[in-house]
Amino acid sequence: MKKIKKEYYFITILLICFMLLTLLVISGKLNFLDELFFKKVINLKNGFLTTFLYIITNLGSTIGTIILLLLTFFIFLRRKAISDFKYVIINVATGTVLMQVLKSLIRRIRPSWKWIVQGGFSYPSGHTITALLFYGTLMLLVHKKVKGRLRKPLLVGFSLVIFFIAFSRIYFGAHYFSDVLASIILGITILIISNIFMNKEFNNDKNRIN
Repeated sequence: MKKIKKEYYFITILLICFMLLTLLVISGKLNFLDELFFKKVINLKNGFLTTFLYIITNLGSTIGTIILLLLTFFIFLRRKAISDFKYVIINVATGTVLMQVLKSLIRRIRPSWKWIVQGGFSYPSGHTITALLFYGTLMLLVHKKVKGRLRKPLLVGFSLVIFFIAFSRIYFGAHYFSDVLASIILGITILIISNIFMNKEFNNDKNRIN
């Protein structure tokens, strides 16, 4: 019971942080810091990094996400763990709908310095929250279900993909740093909520077996 209360405490803090961040974005008070952050990131620009991040950033695109979802579905199906796959679908779908609603409400224009073709509004970052929810949900499932040598490499690998997709959105100027930060806050919030339901389900399954 104490653990659940602690999780709700973190959820509340994250939502407050998101609301404060959104107010600062709407008021334009973060524009200077966003621009300064981009200038620092773009100093890292080089051919290899650009190619690498361009491949990575497409993993968070709509087409990239659909392909990954299909591949993951077949992996879960083969491992006879299709009931766990529902968390991946629910979380990614929740993030997608939430992003569309927030983008249409806030309607923040994308950075003027973007150097890849990208339509729609900027706040929050759809690529970032999709990556966080897709790979983050897989991380939760790996942490709970996978044993042995594969566990740590999978967790590290998924974490790196999340980081590089989020970083790529700033690198290419498709999003402000605050856009990415907002998606990370919301994504973590959804993952915490999802983890509560996972724990309840998996604990009930153990009790039935016992």
